[in-house]
Amino acid sequence: MIDKSLGLIVGFGVLNVLDAEPMRGQLDPLIMTGRGDWGAWGERDVRLDAQRLRATDGASLLERSPGVAVVRNGAQTGIIQMRGLSGDRVKVLLDGMTISPACPNHMDPPMHYASAGSETELFLTPGVTPVRYGGDSLAGTVRLSRSVPEFAAAGECLISGEVTANYLGSHDGYGAGLEMGVASEQAIFSYRGGWSSANDLRFPGGRVRASGYDSQHNEVDATLRTGNGYLVLDAGQSRTRDAGTPVLPMDMVEADSWHAGLRQVAELEYLKWENRVYVHSIDHLMDNYSIRHEPRMRMEAPSNSRDVGLASSIEMPVGEHVFRAGLDWHRNEFDATQVQVMSGKTRDMFARNRRQRTGVFAEWEQAWSDEWSGLFGLRTDYVETRAGRVESGFGPPPVAADAAAFNAGDREHDDVLLDLAATLGWDQDERTRYELSAGVKNRAPSLLERYLWTPLSASAGRADGRTYLGNPDLDPETSFQVTASVSHREERWEVAFAPFYHQVHDYIEGSPIARLDMAGQPVLQFENLDEAELYGAELAGRYLISEQWELAAQLSYVRGKNKDTGDDLYRIAPLHGLVDLAWHKGDWETHLEMDWAASQNDVSELNDEERSSGYVLLHWRGMYHMKPGTRIEIGVENLFDEAYSPHLAGVNRVAGSDVAVGESIPGAGRFFYANLSWAF
Repeated sequence: MIDKSLGLIVGFGVLNVLDAEPMRGQLDPLIMTGRGDWGAWGERDVRLDAQRLRATDGASLLERSPGVAVVRNGAQTGIIQMRGLSGDRVKVLLDGMTISPACPNHMDPPMHYASAGSETELFLTPGVTPVRYGGDSLAGTVRLSRSVPEFAAAGECLISGEVTANYLGSHDGYGAGLEMGVASEQAIFSYRGGWSSANDLRFPGGRVRASGYDSQHNEVDATLRTGNGYLVLDAGQSRTRDAGTPVLPMDMVEADSWHAGLRQVAELEYLKWENRVYVHSIDHLMDNYSIRHEPRMRMEAPSNSRDVGLASSIEMPVGEHVFRAGLDWHRNEFDATQVQVMSGKTRDMFARNRRQRTGVFAEWEQAWSDEWSGLFGLRTDYVETRAGRVESGFGPPPVAADAAAFNAGDREHDDVLLDLAATLGWDQDERTRYELSAGVKNRAPSLLERYLWTPLSASAGRADGRTYLGNPDLDPETSFQVTASVSHREERWEVAFAPFYHQVHDYIEGSPIARLDMAGQPVLQFENLDEAELYGAELAGRYLISEQWELAAQLSYVRGKNKDTGDDLYRIAPLHGLVDLAWHKGDWETHLEMDWAASQNDVSELNDEERSSGYVLLHWRGMYHMKPGTRIEIGVENLFDEAYSPHLAGVNRVAGSDVAVGESIPGAGRFFYANLSWAF
């Protein structure tokens, strides 16, 4: 079936999936992801009109974007993977905030705290990211933000909003949301809130135990017009309960966060000036007994993470060119504890850990002619990491020795990072654009990679069942990147292609040491590899068959190698793609989608990674756009109830499930979903 699907995709010119407004005889601006436009300098605008109502978490918004995959440890635990690099190597900015997970296993990655509404904009920039979007990352940047506010005309008062409701049959889940805004000539007040609740995942053989969730979020904004711009005060909170993570040793039973911030935008005579300040705080609790069968030893782990940040930047036109410069500062405070419930004994996992980054950048956008342009940037970041003394612990004698060695060692480290990015663009004509980008990116070690002082299963979401140990002597990672892209559009068809190559020096990965864990396997200590290599490509396009019919598809491929050992890098998405046949007429719209993935045999032997089989799934969805502002969508996913396991879904660790311990987590069987939205 995989070979047939690949042939179908090649035969159709590798066209991309569409979820945009109905076509009427010619194409809208160039689309890369099928849910967004492929803009200049590698940035892609992801459209959220439909999938935000079907998303189980923020990461779901990007699941169908070329070059992006989701490492799924639970329905609420989607970790973004971009061109084979995951976790801390991907920069995620939510309304300008950098959010650090409170869980050492990244049960709450940054996109867990993302809430998407009708006024939300989502951008992704894989590979060579412009330096203004931040350093201390390798893979690229995901940015979620609110649209530029629109004030009412003089003497008017505008009230707008949207009410949504949805049902998700894969989890017997329900959700609802409300957005409301009131705008005058001088001020805008808005509210965004949502709630969702879901049971364990259904698959053709039963249910996946510990895979349900309950979550809610609320946000308020007050936007005030100033003499030359506007000022936004924002605040919000989120609450998650009983979110199962079946591929990890514990579940996220509680996660409560709040944030507050201030943004100022000023359009001055010669420049645009923007400032942002925020605080984001998380209280997190995981345990191994609230959702799962009774274990031999009850354990829980409370933790908290607080992020504080500020940024200031200017954008100044210089003739036909643009100069940008700015500075930003971010501080994360992180503490985590392990508790033996029956005995009451505690162990400091991360005691008074701190990570602080200060960065400055300058960027020049050059327009030599109507055809040739360039973007050049330089950035440097100074990263400080600190860890407090371990004061409490339990376990066998080596644990006490680990604590003593850690306390006696150096727990203060400073790194200087350099970020270079250059892109050359050539518009051959109004239909064809070429880009060639090269960059040097750096990432300093995380608190977990440096300061995990005794071997534990905390692994920042790797979920490989292995035990890891930190390394205070780690050096920053350095990535040398080259990427190219070409996009071409005609009246009835378009295509885009983006190959890339990454060479990462001092790549941080677990390496076996002469020490065994309780399962008899070697402990993996974080070490710097001399070199890792990643390469691949994204290909997408679409063809307008007629005024009513359109065919679209996309394809993503990445390969990652550990050049030191010849092993493959762990948990990388296989070759995969999507094909969509869409029909539009009046207010009606329907899609027949083919979602496929090839088998993944390039797996990490070091991490005992299992191979996965390929699969082909068919989905159907239909939409009716009622007036005024009402939209109804119904759909059936996995029409033929195919049994399959996504490669990035991980391996089950929960007893008493319909999935055996050690087996791959299956994908959902055939299920029905429905969404209703009313905009006013």
